[in-house]
Amino acid sequence: MKALIPFLLLFSVNVLAQVKLPTNEIGQVQYQELVRLPDATRPARQIILQARAWLDTEFPNESDAEQQFDQEHNIVFVKSAYRIQDQVIRYTLTIEAKFGRYRATITDLITESKGLSLPVQPTSPTATDLGRTADNKAKNTSVINQAVAQQAELYRELDKDCRATLASLKENMTSWGTKKAE
Repeated sequence: MKALIPFLLLFSVNVLAQVKLPTNEIGQVQYQELVRLPDATRPARQIILQARAWLDTEFPNESDAEQQFDQEHNIVFVKSAYRIQDQVIRYTLTIEAKFGRYRATITDLITESKGLSLPVQPTSPTATDLGRTADNKAKNTSVINQAVAQQAELYRELDKDCRATLASLKENMTSWGTKKAE
């Protein structure tokens, strides 16, 4: 029994270390939220103008985010990045407005570090994945386990940042009606 406990602990650490991110129907990492606003009669044009005002406060420097506005379809496209650890994670935020609601989507997540760019995968790599990537030539498993832990932490931070961005937008958009009434 005593020999089984360390094995189970080691196994549970590897299983818990893997972080799964939300995906779309084709398996790409995607965060999406459809929000029905308390003011269900708010026109799409007004919603998108409010979203653009939120973007101006969220990204006060022009260099923080590249924005494009499709006025005909009430869509805003934003390309920006999160800085996590020593990496930059680039993403696209799309905000689409309809009468009384909007949909916000974060996609196209790409990590950049030391000149290397890679798309964010739906799950953080495991020790087995990294061992395979190194053609099983890595003899020091502690280095692989450290890399797995770092990637899991990066994915946890990324998940937290994406969710925080969507939550901030939602808070701003839903509080607008109560601010207006005051």
